[in-house]
Amino acid sequence: MSVSNSVSNRQAQAPNDFYRAVWRWHFYAGVVVAPLLLVLASSGLVMLLRAPLEAAPYGHLLTVTPLTTMRTPAAQAAAVDAALPQMQSILFVPPSAPDRASEFSVVPRHSAGAGHGHNEAALSVFVDPYTARVLGTLDRARTPYGWANAIHGTLLLGDIGDAIVEIAAGLAVLLIVGGLYLARARQHSLRAALLPPATPVGRVRTRDLHGAVGYWIALPLLFFLFSGLTWTGTWGGRVVQAWSTLSLERKPSTMSATQVHRDLGRAPLEEVPWALEQTPLPVSGTSAGETGVGAEPDLDRVAAFAQSVGFEPFRIALPRDDAGVWTISASTLAGDVDAPSAERFLHLDRHTGRVLADVGYAHYSLVGRFMASGVPFHQGELGVWNISFNAVLCLAVMTLVILATALWWQRKPNGLLPVAPPRPDHRTGRRVLAGAVFFPLSAAAIALVLLLDRLFVALRAVRSRA
Repeated sequence: MSVSNSVSNRQAQAPNDFYRAVWRWHFYAGVVVAPLLLVLASSGLVMLLRAPLEAAPYGHLLTVTPLTTMRTPAAQAAAVDAALPQMQSILFVPPSAPDRASEFSVVPRHSAGAGHGHNEAALSVFVDPYTARVLGTLDRARTPYGWANAIHGTLLLGDIGDAIVEIAAGLAVLLIVGGLYLARARQHSLRAALLPPATPVGRVRTRDLHGAVGYWIALPLLFFLFSGLTWTGTWGGRVVQAWSTLSLERKPSTMSATQVHRDLGRAPLEEVPWALEQTPLPVSGTSAGETGVGAEPDLDRVAAFAQSVGFEPFRIALPRDDAGVWTISASTLAGDVDAPSAERFLHLDRHTGRVLADVGYAHYSLVGRFMASGVPFHQGELGVWNISFNAVLCLAVMTLVILATALWWQRKPNGLLPVAPPRPDHRTGRRVLAGAVFFPLSAAAIALVLLLDRLFVALRAVRSRA
């Protein structure tokens, strides 16, 4: 055989080798990602249905009969203090409509000013704003939404679960890219990939349907993966969020050394904009700030001030200790406003009533603005159309996983896993690893798979020679 013919044969064979290598890594990633995607999609669907799921069991807490006049916020807070003397109010949420109850979040008094952290467990207390009657309490962590949110974020495994979700999300990005290549390589046109021709029922039909569903949802799923990844501990909290966090540009003496905006959150809710989460909170007791509400403000005066400076609607976080601040806020994550551009956080000194900081969407970084728009969409906060779109996507992801499982079952020979193409392509594996380096935990998982893969091939070679 001539040298030219040998080169030509190798070139003809190369695409097939590359296709098999991509298929190999698509399978490896799918083994890890598929079950987790099923969990994330099903828990996400429950979270989207929060309103109807809460309407029946908690309707008596959430709704009231409108009357002519409302009691003041301070009078409502006094009713909460009288009903729960061992608890301290940390948040006041005015009624969102004439027939809705006011909401207070409370924590035990001994923990209100000591070491509270992100998503501190808080009890919700609902009050009739017209009569100041306490309607009852609710532990949001024990609602269907609370359980689904915990599963969606950490698989109920804390930091370990957060890391597993992060690994799966990073691998899912590679899974989608590889899947798009595989689907396109099998079809002669994009139209055929999106709408595969009818074939007899069987493995080919399952494969084409799996590829078509993947093609249709690839872009929105990538968006959801990236917006979800920004909430994770390593890629989101340390790689991306660390350099995208807003700075209030205050003197160190006016900023808390231990408390950040993230600490304003309540378990299991995410109510603080991503761009502000790691930003330190201002502290009271300095001469800093601009004219605000006046010395020694109370809840009534702070609520009136919020309306006078353009907040509608809003919520108020109460100071928890001498250095704490009054925080008036409105955000899409909390459901206060629909437009990210309307997000705003204003902090008041609890002693002087001076404005220590007033920040909003205009102050966010570029990534922060993307998150301010992306996360509410991710969570279905932008209206019925948003909930409908997300629900369809969740169902499509579940269908994709079911089709993938069926495809594996249909091609599984005699109980063996169809994982190894005729010859390994470690160069492609290294390329996959290089592409995943942007996701540190996923890259570590791929490196481990590479080592195990090489070990598997070496053992198979030894057995074949024996």
